[in-house]
Amino acid sequence: MTFQESGLRFHFPCDWLVRKFDSHHFYRGLSGFGFKGVDFIALPPDGPLLLIEIKNYFNRDPRVNAPVPPEQLPAPDILADKLHEKSADTLEAIEAIQGYYRRLWTYRFFLAWSFRLRRSRSEWVFWTLAFQRAYTERQAQFVCWLESDDGQTDWRETLSSQLKALTFDPPFEPLIVSIGDNPFFPQLKVETLP
Repeated sequence: MTFQESGLRFHFPCDWLVRKFDSHHFYRGLSGFGFKGVDFIALPPDGPLLLIEIKNYFNRDPRVNAPVPPEQLPAPDILADKLHEKSADTLEAIEAIQGYYRRLWTYRFFLAWSFRLRRSRSEWVFWTLAFQRAYTERQAQFVCWLESDDGQTDWRETLSSQLKALTFDPPFEPLIVSIGDNPFFPQLKVETLP
């Protein structure tokens, strides 16, 4: 599965279940109520549910051969709060989607068959597994995919400190990663768009 977001191309492995949440029909319905959502929700075969938010502050203007000036970057504390809000809202949305499905008799009746028939790509299975990982198993991980220029090291470290100081539920330490620091490689491959 390949997705493009913020000047990056993401190649997810075929055994991962992935939804581009910020363009999903559930998100469009919830965003009208003030929900913020991450860019991707991913379920690797093993490990936690991944809530992935993409931020690309790399200078993409070929006419300017310099990093984005610090004054044009968002304040780390404000950005950390926004990222935290997106994570919390996405988990709340997963819970709301599960509640919606539980009210459907077709879901309650056919869900077991979906698992038996290995229909892992179905919406029912995806959202059920996402809910189970986040709320039953309490295995969720917020991942900020942050691309930035070399000259933005102090800003990036401040953002990381601000983000790690926030409380997440389920409790986890948020990850800040990039193409050069990709803990999911070789399964998840990311490249910049030309």
